[in-house]
Amino acid sequence: MNNFQQCPLKVYIQDVFRAKNTEHKYIYELFGLTFKNIMIHGVITSIYNTVNNATNIELSDCTGSVQIYYDSTKSNINTSPAILKDLYYGFSVATRAGNDNVHIMSTLLDRIAKKPLNFALGDYLSVVGDIFLDEKKIRMVSAYECKITSAERDVVWMEELRYLYEKYYLRSN
Repeated sequence: MNNFQQCPLKVYIQDVFRAKNTEHKYIYELFGLTFKNIMIHGVITSIYNTVNNATNIELSDCTGSVQIYYDSTKSNINTSPAILKDLYYGFSVATRAGNDNVHIMSTLLDRIAKKPLNFALGDYLSVVGDIFLDEKKIRMVSAYECKITSAERDVVWMEELRYLYEKYYLRSN
């Protein structure tokens, strides 16, 4: 089945539960659009079952809450050890040379090397993933990208969604 939206569909958390099943297990339908991936945004209200590189998170927005499973080893944003080694070497060369951009490079390197499971209660989080059913047949999100954002980004997110719903999702055909 290839007739679904290839880019993640930006939705409110309530839409994770409102989306209709299709004949394909991982494809859903909402607003006349078929999709596989979603993008949601909200605040972390619970973190549990954290082991090594995986965790469960409860994410909430103004429409509801959803459980998220995130395994950072399956993330698209991991940096290989070889690349990190090269980056650290380049940073040390720049430091010794007295490069004026060392502070910027240091900040960027810290962000690249930061551990992916540094979530805290109250953090704003942007999530890209797939809807799936857990063993109790409850809808969850299997995330392959989780990015900590800010309250300001949350306001922008809500405005973006309002625009998308008015102009595209809820338009009359």
